[in-house]
Amino acid sequence: MTAFDTDLTLGTRRPHILVTISQACSRFFLNRYVLLAIFCAAFLVVALEKEVLGAFLFVSLICLTLILCEDILASALPFLLLCVFISNCYDSYDTFIRYAWMAIPAAIALIFHFTVYRRPFRLGSTFPGLCAVSVALLLGGVGFISPSDYFRPGALFYTLSLGVGMVVLYLLLKSQLSVKRDYDVKEKCITLLYLMGAFAALWVLFFLFKNLELLRSTKQIPYMQPSNNMSTFLMLALPCPFFFVPRNRMHLLGALALLAALILTGSRAGAVLGAVEFLLCLAVSAVWDKPRRFFYVCCSIAFVGLIWLCGNQILQFTTAENLKTLISQEEPRYQLLSRAKDLFLANPLFGHGIGYVGNHDLYAPTKGALEWYHMMIPQVVGSMGILGILAYGYQLVMQGWCGILAIRREPSEGRAAPVTLLMCFVGVLLMSQLNPGLFCPLPYGLLATVIFALLDGDRLLPKKSEQACNTK
Repeated sequence: MTAFDTDLTLGTRRPHILVTISQACSRFFLNRYVLLAIFCAAFLVVALEKEVLGAFLFVSLICLTLILCEDILASALPFLLLCVFISNCYDSYDTFIRYAWMAIPAAIALIFHFTVYRRPFRLGSTFPGLCAVSVALLLGGVGFISPSDYFRPGALFYTLSLGVGMVVLYLLLKSQLSVKRDYDVKEKCITLLYLMGAFAALWVLFFLFKNLELLRSTKQIPYMQPSNNMSTFLMLALPCPFFFVPRNRMHLLGALALLAALILTGSRAGAVLGAVEFLLCLAVSAVWDKPRRFFYVCCSIAFVGLIWLCGNQILQFTTAENLKTLISQEEPRYQLLSRAKDLFLANPLFGHGIGYVGNHDLYAPTKGALEWYHMMIPQVVGSMGILGILAYGYQLVMQGWCGILAIRREPSEGRAAPVTLLMCFVGVLLMSQLNPGLFCPLPYGLLATVIFALLDGDRLLPKKSEQACNTK
């Protein structure tokens, strides 16, 4: 054995001790018991209500895994759980800005990881869609928005992170997710998303436990500020239990638990769209899991019957407000529909731009946040006009095509993983129609990028790299 190992994907040699340590650390942090310990530590953060301290500790853990572990998925669970419990810190810009210095070690860890453990860039069918969206975001508002609004730090952050940032992340993450491991990468990602959903469900139950007296006195779900964020996490994770149902039907109870948590958030969008996604998951499972098709059909009929008989009563009990109608014409989300139409007509080609602040009279965001429409289609139409419609439409078509190709590439027994990941994206896409969703770069935009980096077929970029490796 020599002191150096050859990395065939790069045609380079790295110190054997570095390879050994990084691989051992990757196995350690992806061990089921370590993942469980990280899960319990995150719940302890929630139970003690120490989210700021927890954020500091989990960012430190993420930096450690990025430096020590060759496998990027070693950092995934700490990142996902951090995103869930930090959602409880609403309007905390002034609190967390004091810890902005943490961005320095985080940036160093990221640079170290993607330099030392670098892999050749790879492209898939969804990459051009990311580039098209990036162009639409950069040109959004041209001829309409003022330079001071366009170049505001907050506006620039969203413009760049939702566009160019996702292009860069795709290249970096796909290069690492394409590496062959001694486990199924898609299945591991599904497992990690499942854990994230379980943690979000546990957060919801803990919130209700803390407010049990209020729940008893009002006989209604108390107001839960991060309800829409928790709903989005849960909808991302809801398809994951279905992946494991063929191995153990008890996982259907896991799916029901995530759906129950969705309803108990008090989010109208979560309750309605969660029920739609659950039914879609049952229907899709009936298509690909033929041995259990009758089981899924029976579950679907029972679920539809339950919604038909009790849906209105469940919605009235669980929504945070005692609503007479599901949609009110007085709420900002409804009023912003006509505003999007007016602003589109004012600048149909490029819209008003992501950084536009003229909707403050209808919706005033928290400090550091974007002026969201809380609806994806009006956001695209109003912010980026015809260019945005074409770019996002093209991206959605390519994402659908990518999903179809990913399913076709697999043998019939291996199609569960791409189907599940595609349904995870459908969940966040549904939620984005009534919430910021995919217009939040972290974590939803990033997770969507990861999903398609996993599903995409790929080729090396540039081709010379592949030829060089073969020559070696």
